[in-house]
Amino acid sequence: LIDGVVNGCPSHLLEPQRSNLFTYSEDFSNAYWTKSGLSVTSNSVISPDGILNADKLVENTTTGEKFTQSIISVSNTTIYTASVFVKFAGREWIRFTDAQSSNRIHFNTKTGVFGSVTGTVISYKSTVLGNGWYKLNLTTTSVATAYAIRIVLAENDNDVSYTGNGTDGVYIYGAMLEQGSYPTSYIPTNGSTVTRVAETATGAGDASTF
Repeated sequence: LIDGVVNGCPSHLLEPQRSNLFTYSEDFSNAYWTKSGLSVTSNSVISPDGILNADKLVENTTTGEKFTQSIISVSNTTIYTASVFVKFAGREWIRFTDAQSSNRIHFNTKTGVFGSVTGTVISYKSTVLGNGWYKLNLTTTSVATAYAIRIVLAENDNDVSYTGNGTDGVYIYGAMLEQGSYPTSYIPTNGSTVTRVAETATGAGDASTF
């Protein structure tokens, strides 16, 4: 819409009912997110929402894996989609994984390219948001009634065990886990799951408009 004139084809984004199963989708310093080999610096940078509320995962100086994860109760043999917003903060590579069944993708937060993909991954995608931010999506099938989503810092593609320098890491924001074969728009949470009801449009025109 420019100067009151619609350019291109008008459209609606009408999404189905979905729930964000992560109860702390933005506060990665909360104990809800287990940390190993790294720490969290809260409110480190402007998030995709335009607010100073994105955290930084900061690697420590030990040798080994450096990750944060949350384990969610789910239905077995069911398709789920996990998503998270990431931005380069000194450490280029990350691994985004369904840790229960080792379905994982590797992504370069500086160049925006994917690396190796392992396990039984149904689909994955990155969306460029501007200002260095990417939204990552990973769709897999649960193999148990517990579903662990893990974000791992990596030195290179598929190389997650290394000696950290104590300062590098990745900016992170807006984690979401939803039941379904594709991602919907982000649903923020703070202490409980949140459900967005299905969206509809009434009186918005007809086929000649869209």
